[in-house]
Amino acid sequence: MRQIFIISLFFFCKMLSAQELIGTPTSLIFVYNYPGNYFYLQLNGADKRKTDNENIFVIDNKVIQIKTLHKDKFIKNTNQDLAFQDFIKTYTNWEKNYLEETFSFNINSKIEFLKSSKGQDIAFWTYDMPLEKPKHSTDSTITTPTQTQLFVLTRIKDYMVGINSPLFEAETFDPIKSYLITNIDGIVESKNEIDVEALNKQMNK
Repeated sequence: MRQIFIISLFFFCKMLSAQELIGTPTSLIFVYNYPGNYFYLQLNGADKRKTDNENIFVIDNKVIQIKTLHKDKFIKNTNQDLAFQDFIKTYTNWEKNYLEETFSFNINSKIEFLKSSKGQDIAFWTYDMPLEKPKHSTDSTITTPTQTQLFVLTRIKDYMVGINSPLFEAETFDPIKSYLITNIDGIVESKNEIDVEALNKQMNK
């Protein structure tokens, strides 16, 4: 199932890659130097492994994906100044519509707006993704195997920034949710372009 997830996750959406990646003994740091928007995201984890898919990692046995997306990908009128919740809802509805049109399947999308421990506006978003063709059960109904995707989303200027992990077992829901909400506070913004070499030396003293 993990292999299926890694192959299929976000195949439907173009992503912007992390410009640089820094590893420390206890974390993985993604550095983004977009025009006029400079920040990095530090994820906690001692055991860190890359996968064959860009921006998908296995961190302490959790499959984690980082996503950044400029608003011009999902907002028609980019001159419109949307409040945080409207900005995030526009993004999630855009993804939801694509998924449901592609799979002809109700993804059971749910979103909850929260504050992180640092007071940052965030959204906890979940949906179910079909992994296999529907199966007919004995009572003639159709059963579609699903996998729940868990996200924590925020906004950095004109970019949606999110951390995602799949739910493989029901009992891991709360630990994964907690990890995502805790680590979204690993975002650090900079007024100037980030010097990756200097940041690496600072983090790996």
